[in-house]
Amino acid sequence: MTTSRVLSIALEDTGRPPLRPLPIEAAELLHSVDAPPRLVAHLRAVHDVAGQLLEWIATRNLDLGINPEAVLFGAATHDIGKTLHLAELSAPGAQHEEAGRELLMAQGVDSVMARFAATHAAWTTEEAGMEDLLVSLADKIWKNKRVPELEDLVVAGLAAASGRSVWEEFLDLDSVLARIGDQADERLAFQMSYPTAGSGHRLPNLPDALMTWFAKNEVVLRARGITAELRHSPEDGRLKNGAWLTVEAGNRVFQITVWSSGEAELDFVDLGSGDNRPEHRDLRTEQELHVLLGSGLDWVVLGTNG
Repeated sequence: MTTSRVLSIALEDTGRPPLRPLPIEAAELLHSVDAPPRLVAHLRAVHDVAGQLLEWIATRNLDLGINPEAVLFGAATHDIGKTLHLAELSAPGAQHEEAGRELLMAQGVDSVMARFAATHAAWTTEEAGMEDLLVSLADKIWKNKRVPELEDLVVAGLAAASGRSVWEEFLDLDSVLARIGDQADERLAFQMSYPTAGSGHRLPNLPDALMTWFAKNEVVLRARGITAELRHSPEDGRLKNGAWLTVEAGNRVFQITVWSSGEAELDFVDLGSGDNRPEHRDLRTEQELHVLLGSGLDWVVLGTNG
């Protein structure tokens, strides 16, 4: 069978960060509903964190009455309802929760395993047990978000199983969550490297591509009387890196800003008339970036010839 875009994201080596593959049954479900690439990447990140939590619990030899495979499946499918509510991929919303449970059951998943789609954001309900709490915790800690109310519930369950004090369990859990949280930026970058729709291939590093293009063309630009300046965000590991190129000739200025998320902001400014035409684009390839650069340069040069 040819590997689909969804199965590739769900199962193949991620490089940095190294993320364990999704359970094959979860990957095939995501493939069958044509889940958006960024959603699959998100589920893989949360699933990996759930796996880390389970590994830590296993070292404690605690009887929490949980099924590790259920926790991993829940983490790998908890947001599947967003395939039906795409706006909630990038904006808050709860419609995907019950929709996800119903979608999983319609795909033949039993109600026990499908429930995580509905309980991952409702950890105070009677339906939510320790398995659900661990899925909810993984869904927060993957991006290093700390939720005291949720963590207190997990700590209470740990203390009940271990016989130790709540304070001792809190200190141990806090240490584990801090360690897992240290890799949040890498997981976020992995998720954001995929688009919310369309091709499942990783986005190219557009800031690097812009800097490479500028290095190759700077001398030619200046020889043609075009002033060009390139800036970029600091190389400090931030999630959303960017680069800005400004070119100017005569009364016209063209500026393009590209981000590692694939977004591009364009400004066509006519200094003579005061007109400013901003545009927004979502880019998926370096070729698309080169086409925009060519259009911007043509517009600037046309002003010098007009």
